[in-house]
Amino acid sequence: MKTENASATAEVPDFSEGKDGSTKVEVPYSYEFNVLETDAELHQEFSPKDLLSLANQRLKSTANSGARQKAIAPYAQDPNSPAAIRESMIKLILKSKEGMTRDQAVAFVDSLNAA
Repeated sequence: MKTENASATAEVPDFSEGKDGSTKVEVPYSYEFNVLETDAELHQEFSPKDLLSLANQRLKSTANSGARQKAIAPYAQDPNSPAAIRESMIKLILKSKEGMTRDQAVAFVDSLNAA
């Protein structure tokens, strides 16, 4: 068994210091987890009953995910619509320009679209 480190970000509404949650902030975090490398480690970590339960949960989750995607597909936004393209541009700018706020990215994209 080996230990790995990972990091990620979570985008959450900002209610800190009395804020109203209308803005979102990206919060970085890191975590450590064990990676099982052998069948022996797997059986040491999980009982046969646990493994059966995990497998059934995975099968149920996969089936649910597929059914959900199929059910909501007619309601999805067209990725080629002007609104979807605008949102995509805003997200790309926020990823590429450190320190730029969402409001600044929105203003920039809107100015490009107006030109």
